[in-house]
Amino acid sequence: MFAKSYSACLVGIEACSVSVELDISRGIPQIVIVGLPDTAVNEARERVKSAIKSSGFELPLSRIVINMAPADMRKEGSHFDLAIAIGILLSSEQISIKENEKYWLIGELSLNGELRPINGMLVIAASAKKLGIKSIIVPSQNAKEAALIDGIKVYGAENLNQVVQVLTSEEKEKEKFLVATHDFAPEHYIDFQHDIKYVKGQYQAKRALELSAAGFHNLLFVGEPGSGKSMLAHCLPSIMPPLNKESALEITKIHSVAGLLLNSGKSVITTRPFRSPHHSISGAGLIGGGSNPRPGEISLSHHGVLFLDELAEFDKKTLDNLRQPIESGKVIISRAKTSIEYPSKFLLIAACNPVSGVKKKTNTLIISAPLWDRFGLVVYVPPLKPDDLIDFNPEKQISSADLRKKIKRAWEVQQERFTNEKYVKSNGHMTPKLIRKHCILTKEAKSLIEYAAMELDLTGRTYDHVLKTARTIADLDLYEEIEDEHIAEAIQYRVSQQAILNTV
Repeated sequence: MFAKSYSACLVGIEACSVSVELDISRGIPQIVIVGLPDTAVNEARERVKSAIKSSGFELPLSRIVINMAPADMRKEGSHFDLAIAIGILLSSEQISIKENEKYWLIGELSLNGELRPINGMLVIAASAKKLGIKSIIVPSQNAKEAALIDGIKVYGAENLNQVVQVLTSEEKEKEKFLVATHDFAPEHYIDFQHDIKYVKGQYQAKRALELSAAGFHNLLFVGEPGSGKSMLAHCLPSIMPPLNKESALEITKIHSVAGLLLNSGKSVITTRPFRSPHHSISGAGLIGGGSNPRPGEISLSHHGVLFLDELAEFDKKTLDNLRQPIESGKVIISRAKTSIEYPSKFLLIAACNPVSGVKKKTNTLIISAPLWDRFGLVVYVPPLKPDDLIDFNPEKQISSADLRKKIKRAWEVQQERFTNEKYVKSNGHMTPKLIRKHCILTKEAKSLIEYAAMELDLTGRTYDHVLKTARTIADLDLYEEIEDEHIAEAIQYRVSQQAILNTV
């Protein structure tokens, strides 16, 4: 007898519907799966056989053909187990459900019929809503994650028997498996490990960190070992405003697909990511990749911070891969049969020593000039003086909590400014069109930047960086127009590699 159940297939941070069609006919007892299944899907035959028997049902001693449509799309993962098992029970007429009810069945089955959690559940739930699916049945450990999406019914089940109860029971009996919508609550106060008030000296670097957080400007610290570059970078999350629900869900989707959400024990990520990969990382690890493309560090840092310590030690080709994602805010990973897009709107913070190689004064460029040009702020962090170490009192310094309030106010100004913009929400991401619209200069400011452009030989991208940074400085001071003092400060953060080499 023919039967059909429904599941979903992950494609990046989207999911598409998969129809699991089953036909039981006379023949040698076997289960045949077609429709481009991978190894995990093919192995479902043994898991499903054992789960059906352990749950008190019978496995038909017949030829069972399973077609996973659309047949031209690769099916990967163990989460199809549940749809296959229910399809067999429907086809063998051991259970029956109303024809007008369409559920997405998601979950891996253990040999005793228990449901195991899977990765990417939030993505599947969001896609279900988009495609008009009213109800999904998921493992109970994934239920809270799926319930973050409003507008669909999420049923959490512990095992195959409970799934059958949901499918065959009356509405009132189903309610005990229905998971309430999970409300998002941003963490307005977090006890961060690093507080900027404990950073000794380095007042210009602290100011640059403030501007970076306020306008989402990429920042490079260059300085001698022990000057505080890494500590400054680790303070950045403590001064950034809390996430809104939309951004939190975007981050959670990426981490869910990458398999990091279940390991964290959370159903939603409410704090901005801070990723700090080692300099030995591969290009695929940083950008994303693999035969079944997975998100890399730049996507895991979406709406958060990517910190690259010892920048000059990274492979040059790996670093140059960052240039396009920095500009576009996304990365497209192409393979022979598929092309997957992951968001990567991250704040890049990097730190390195002034020179590379054993000998100093080699005048060796720290990184490639095109990558250097992607940093809106470049700051030389000098060695600390004895007075900075001996006379330092953290209680007299501005704390991360106080600085976060000031930065949040500047963010609110930008959110209002870019209300009608879909992809731009901060000054650091402004396009040339938006720069022309929102970077209104006073007469004095215009004269100053024109003089700087000629004297400092600014590139087009560097010129835009100065305007974006000046816009952020003006927002922090609550100015409508950009004054000459804002331009003057912004220019200070655009120094050449050669100028830094000449200071050491």
